[in-house]
Amino acid sequence: MDLAAWDDSVDVVRLGSDAREEYSSAPGTLAVIASDPIPAGHVIARIPCKALLCARHSALSHHPAFQNVQASLTPVLSLTFCVLYEAELGDASKFANYLALFPDVHLPLAWDPLSNEATWLRGTEASRILRRQEHAWTSGYRYIGTSYAELRHVWHTIGERIMLEALGARVSWAAFLRAYSSVSSRAFVVDLYHGLSMVPFADLLNHGAPNNAQIESDVDAYSAEMGGTVDVRAIDSIDPGEEVLNSYGELGNAELLCQYGFVLDTKSGWERCSWDVRVPEECTQLCACLECDAPSIRHVTEPQQPADAQRASGDDGLPPAYVDAAGGVYDFAPVSHTNRHDRQCPIFIDASGRASWVLWRLALGLCSEHVYGYEAASADTSLLPSHVRAACQRITRLCHARLSTMYIQRCKDALPSTSSSSTLHWAVQHAWQDWHLLRACLERYAT
Repeated sequence: MDLAAWDDSVDVVRLGSDAREEYSSAPGTLAVIASDPIPAGHVIARIPCKALLCARHSALSHHPAFQNVQASLTPVLSLTFCVLYEAELGDASKFANYLALFPDVHLPLAWDPLSNEATWLRGTEASRILRRQEHAWTSGYRYIGTSYAELRHVWHTIGERIMLEALGARVSWAAFLRAYSSVSSRAFVVDLYHGLSMVPFADLLNHGAPNNAQIESDVDAYSAEMGGTVDVRAIDSIDPGEEVLNSYGELGNAELLCQYGFVLDTKSGWERCSWDVRVPEECTQLCACLECDAPSIRHVTEPQQPADAQRASGDDGLPPAYVDAAGGVYDFAPVSHTNRHDRQCPIFIDASGRASWVLWRLALGLCSEHVYGYEAASADTSLLPSHVRAACQRITRLCHARLSTMYIQRCKDALPSTSSSSTLHWAVQHAWQDWHLLRACLERYAT
């Protein structure tokens, strides 16, 4: 089966030890590199829809054991079982050659809690994401991603039986975890017909912000099955020697690490140190540092006009400050309406150390219609300067409390020497970025 067709303008290479200086991606990883000039709009590759590894195309879809439970599974878990089944078929799978190319991906949810990697991750945004996933699973609400506890539950209650009935043999938990890691780090939604899929060649494109290529596909079911393709198209001109990069979405390094197993060398505009009020220990920290009670947290919103104006002025996660008609500058971070993390956790500090509007208002200890920065109350001088100074002090107290939970706060002068593509490197890099973000916030709100 032909997996993909791409022209001679690109090469697939494994980056060498000097890649850190030349490319966005880490040494040791596969990358798509332009060998000739590529103009904007050029189709770099066409992948036949029949080559997609998805639930529709997997041989597992024909087994009653899978059919009976598929509707109850999330798309990620459904595809994970399909990938696992095809992998266990070995050479008998029509996807055998493709599956043989999958690298091992070590996601933080499966790290040994006593390992160096997990130790350096303590107190970071990534560690909070993992904790939130576990809390969401045990408390019965949905959060971004899948928790380790949910994976074990699904495997032992459903997965083992599906594989035993479909294959006639037992499959290990380690094999299931490897399949899940591959799906988490490589799959994406192609269209409404195919859904979450593994796409040959396209899944070799590494993440970049900004990206210079994008994935396009037919959404019509008939055309998808009758010769449709998934195309990789350049959206900017790409010079020879330049890496072809896709965007995985509006993701900070914490989400990249938890879902894809890596972090970028530099911070993106979507970096966040956030607090989720649904998690008891995070809510307790907020209430203690901001001198508020839990019910009041849920009634604090952002001012609509300034936040809307900021959102309209920038789409990189770092919109500019809001300047009102009188020339007053309000440099707080609006909640993104498109970023899934912001929608669930609007109380955060952003990549430049700014408090979100929601956090700022909460720190002021005032209800939404009487908050500094709110249009109708911006001239209320009773809020200045003591209210503002107290709010700044509360935010710095919150940053100090968070820093005290981070392992790197105690060991920042003894960073380990690591391989640039190792899991330990990713953990240390993420911890270092979070530490700098919180320090930037302390400097911004120092009184």
